[in-house]
Amino acid sequence: MSATNVILFKADSANSKAAREAPVLGALVVLYKPTAGQLRNLIDLRARCGVLLAVDNSPAANTANVGLLGDHGIDYVFNGNRGGIAGAYNRGLVRLFAQGLDAVVLFDQDSHTSADYFPVMRASCAALGARAFAIGPRIYDENARRFLPQLYSNGFYVRTLMFPEGAALQPCSFLISSGSVISRLAYERLGSFTEALFIDHVDTDYSMRALVRGVQFYVEPRLVLSHRIGNKREHRLGPLRITSMNHPPMRRYYMARNGMHLSLKYFQSFPVALVPNFITLLQVLQISLFESDKRAKLSSIGCGLVDGLLGRLGPLETTRPRLAARIARG
Repeated sequence: MSATNVILFKADSANSKAAREAPVLGALVVLYKPTAGQLRNLIDLRARCGVLLAVDNSPAANTANVGLLGDHGIDYVFNGNRGGIAGAYNRGLVRLFAQGLDAVVLFDQDSHTSADYFPVMRASCAALGARAFAIGPRIYDENARRFLPQLYSNGFYVRTLMFPEGAALQPCSFLISSGSVISRLAYERLGSFTEALFIDHVDTDYSMRALVRGVQFYVEPRLVLSHRIGNKREHRLGPLRITSMNHPPMRRYYMARNGMHLSLKYFQSFPVALVPNFITLLQVLQISLFESDKRAKLSSIGCGLVDGLLGRLGPLETTRPRLAARIARG
């Protein structure tokens, strides 16, 4: 896709279109043992968003938190981590779309948005009209202090997108779920998020499914969402700079397992599905050279790769109860 395919909108036409069609945009925030500060962030978000739903993946519901959110007009659903992050998305999206919303924004409990987030997203949704789409902001990684690359792929190659001055929406192929808007029609066409994946690569699976089913994703470069990904640390290896992620063993298991599963699921249609496995190999190198708790992390990756090959999915407590218990003991 060339630069001529970038969708550019004049501010006045976008604003007038948004005013005419005014899509009903809601938000879904996934909670997990939220802190007082994260709850305040949620209340602040409610002031900028007409419809807000909190889906709680904590082990148990906190009645004080439920009352606090209700006092500020925030709807609440207790999910208890059923189906992990994917389950929380599905329960929330079904509930919100049943209320007649045109599109829903997905947020983590620590996501922070700018004041213009909802006005810009509404205008972008209005510009796309009644079609299946997802739109995401640019993601700024606070740990690495740089933007994550936004990628376009036809399934056979990947290239990094550039953002010319004045661009509003640009087609892309992969979005992380946090901060992204999904339209009602996109959710109907793509179906539920895969709960068997539980946590990692849930959004990768959805992006690959969009490639298969012809649902276009977009990046909105006028919006930026700050995000912390892992506990990144930079190391020198001779002339090279290598970043270690320092994810715990449980996350290593899900990343390796789900990456292998998606490679097997999509490779015949789109060879780009092999990329998550290359990321796993890079993680093995990072752990071996720089990270602590090497044995637990590498063992978790090995178990994940085997389970991914065998199609053994679901929460770790079900697929590998001994490994889950060992990780819990620290």
